[in-house]
Formats: sequence, structure tokens, C-alpha cells
Amino acid sequence: MSLLIAIAGVLLTAALQAWLPTIWLFGGMRIEFLPALVAYAALTMHRGRAIAIAIVAGLMQDALSASPFGMTAVAYGISAVLMTDLREVLDRELPWVQLGAGALTSVTVAMFAFFVVGVSFPGIFKLAVLASASGIITVLIFFALDCARIIGGLA
Repeated sequence: MSLLIAIAGVLLTAALQAWLPTIWLFGGMRIEFLPALVAYAALTMHRGRAIAIAIVAGLMQDALSASPFGMTAVAYGISAVLMTDLREVLDRELPWVQLGAGALTSVTVAMFAFFVVGVSFPGIFKLAVLASASGIITVLIFFALDCARIIGGLA
């Protein structure tokens, strides 16, 4: 049941992410919440659930964007597998670990996009800004979801 609730949360987050306007100051960049959710699931949940959430998040992002279908799901899945493998080494309570997990998840998706679209200097700048923003958002999402788990009695 908790996996079903988590997937519903991913679907709502994907809809919110697609609904938010783009930031034209940085070349039409969108704020992304899904890398933060993938990082949270990978560092918090069991491996199977984390990978399922990562794949659902990737498919939802692909369905609501112009990227090739399945590309983001593969990138999120790879990120989730790697983070669940490294969970023993990483201390998920440290903000810099959370920031790094969100940023690296976002960079993984961008690297897959570079293989499809090609690499350019504005693209690299956009990648750096997006990774920084995703890292900061990840720290906030970790705090909010940990508080929700404590209030809900799941912690």
C-alpha cells in the first residue's frame, strides 16, 4: 500500500513539475522535483520499491515532456540502482549527501539528453544551473518528506 501511495505522490509531483512555468532567464529551464524524489526513494526505501518509483518517475517525466520516451526512466533507474548500492556508505542525514544525490540524479538525466541532442556550451551551463537547483530542492524535499513520515508515524 505504501508503494501505491508513493507512486501516486510521484504522479502528482510530475504533474506539478509540468505545470510550473519555465524560467526564461536561464534559457527556458524548468524546476525539477522528480530527481529529488528519486534520490529520496533510493536512499530511504527498499531497493525494489526505489527502482519502481524511479522508473515511474522517469516515465511520467518523459510522458509530460518532449524527450524520447523511456530515456529518463532508464537514467532514473540507473541512478536508483547506484544509490541503493552505495546506501551503506552514504549517510542520508547529511545535507551535502542529499544535495549531491539530487544533483547527480539530475546530471545523469542531462547526460542521457546530451547523447540524443548533442553537447553545446549553453547546454553545459544549463546543466550546471539545473544540477545546482535540483540539489538544493533535494535537501528541502528530504526535510519535508522526513517530517511527513514522522507526523504520519511511519518513521
